Amino acid sequence: MAKYQKQFNISLPLSLFNQLQESLEIIPPSFEYEIEGFYGILRDISTNLYTVNSKMVPLSSVILQQKYGKSYRKMLDYMYFNNIITENHQYTEGNCRNYGIKSEISVNGIDDICVIPICLNSMYGKYVKKRHNKEQRLAKGKKHHIRGLRNWFYKLELDVNKALQHLEDNKDQITTEQFLAIYDDILCFDKNSKNLRYFKRNEINGRVDSNLTSLKSYFKKFIISDIDLFQLDLKNSQPVLFNIILDIIHKLINDEISLEEVFLTLCYKNKYIKEIISLVYQWVKRDSKWVDILNKEIPLYREYTSKGIWYEHVTDIYNGHYNTDVFDRSMSKSLWMALAYSGNYSGKYNRSKLAFESEYIGIGRLLRKFKQKEYNQLAICLQQIESEIFIDGIAKILIEKGITPFTIHDSIIVNEEQLEDAREVMLTVMEQHLGFMPILDEEALNDLKFKSKCDAEDVARIIDDIEDVIIQVEKSSSLKTD
Repeated sequence: MAKYQKQFNISLPLSLFNQLQESLEIIPPSFEYEIEGFYGILRDISTNLYTVNSKMVPLSSVILQQKYGKSYRKMLDYMYFNNIITENHQYTEGNCRNYGIKSEISVNGIDDICVIPICLNSMYGKYVKKRHNKEQRLAKGKKHHIRGLRNWFYKLELDVNKALQHLEDNKDQITTEQFLAIYDDILCFDKNSKNLRYFKRNEINGRVDSNLTSLKSYFKKFIISDIDLFQLDLKNSQPVLFNIILDIIHKLINDEISLEEVFLTLCYKNKYIKEIISLVYQWVKRDSKWVDILNKEIPLYREYTSKGIWYEHVTDIYNGHYNTDVFDRSMSKSLWMALAYSGNYSGKYNRSKLAFESEYIGIGRLLRKFKQKEYNQLAICLQQIESEIFIDGIAKILIEKGITPFTIHDSIIVNEEQLEDAREVMLTVMEQHLGFMPILDEEALNDLKFKSKCDAEDVARIIDDIEDVIIQVEKSSSLKTD
């Protein structure tokens, strides 16, 4: 188990660190403060820039006060007026204020990152220590398999130096924002930063969240182990798990199960999804054409996802629809996330859905029905199903067999000697819930390749450009006809 030391390390861009230091020397703050608070706030912003497209990061005032004390507001104002950070001062109830970095962050490699020690006696240090102690207390009351997963995670060691060197070697493939986030994630596994480790079960979706689940996949190859490690993951994971919901609807519209029996399925934890399934059932039953459409589309969807080729199929749909070859598997994976999880009225993705909905009229309509009131609930439900299968099913059985895996949401990591047993357990559990054996991807961690992530918004912009060209061509053709 990780033991507390007198400090832990965080990272900041060197240019940002120097700018703060210079400002503090030239214009000393007129209020009492802890320097760790300034460092922590800047870390909160800089390491989360990759998650937003507006360059503005939402920060909760409640959490800021817990982490940095009552003077957090004065520290924010000081950095704002000294042109270190930017702030969206518009406050709306229920939404956090947003913060960004004023100047363009200059990072050309790991030498442009500053590692800063944070004293455990500071407000920030006490917050981290308190969070860890709370997690430790809660862990004692958790189920045996959750405690086993947690204890195994805290024994994990990462070759931080090698990981950072490979980050340096691949810096040209990622943005500055991604570089900062990955560097900070790696640093959390340093022996001097163990206090920053966390392992918790998400109260909303049931997933186990940890530093390992947030770490970019490629860097898992630097986990230190005497026996080669392998990752087993469910191919086309979220589309495959959607079969569980589609199967319920398919059986309902064909009178194979009753609405009451839906409560016995893996959807039972999500009240919203159960209600929508009931509404969908009533909608479909009112118009027999939808029964025919879904009876055709759901088995087809099941066929592609069960074979692990769903994203390739989506690629063919979009290339065929637009008569192009620009779309690939990586783009289609991002597209599917936008199709399934973005709001029905999201301007960014409205046109991105046209090609899919022209091919899958019924399932396209179902996706919109599921998101008509609370668009995020479909994603949450699928994550709940995933955690039920992987954490309370697969991981639990493996631990009972004497195999403790590392879990990363829809995948597990085991050593080579455990691989065959782990694969058998995964397939058995998933067949029980899905009704078919899905395809598993198996990869040695040593063989992991560095891949840049395809952004859904970038794909959406490509589609917008194509649609604009189509409109222009149609207008031109119309003018010639007239």
